[in-house]
Amino acid sequence: MVTGGFRSSESQALAGLLLLGLFSISAAGQKSVRLDKTPAAFKVFFEKFRSAVARGDKATVASLTQFPFQWGFDAGDEGTWTRSQFIKKYNDVFGGERKVFAQKNPLFYSEAGSYGLATDDASHYSFVKKGNSYKFTSYIVEP
Repeated sequence: MVTGGFRSSESQALAGLLLLGLFSISAAGQKSVRLDKTPAAFKVFFEKFRSAVARGDKATVASLTQFPFQWGFDAGDEGTWTRSQFIKKYNDVFGGERKVFAQKNPLFYSEAGSYGLATDDASHYSFVKKGNSYKFTSYIVEP
């Protein structure tokens, strides 16, 4: 299928590269802050989120997530999930050993009410302020 001069797969690959590039550029200009230095509302949200992840409570994690949810595992392998797709793919995001959620005072990068966690394996978990609370918005693994 051709879309605007590009085949669908080329469009998806280009979109993925742009998304990863923008994510990397924006992360580079952000400041770092420990959890204990974040606003009280974010600390409350993150503790609930972290606890749900530790218990494997997919329904609670989904309730703390914004949909459509953005994900990216590699250039060309990215997109969005609905709530039901997120729950089905939950282990792709939180399976295995996620030491960052075991840390007492993890280091976040932050900018204008949004926070992100980066792990040793180049995984990025992003959170943004929505109304009076926060939501988990994306999971990106840099190549």
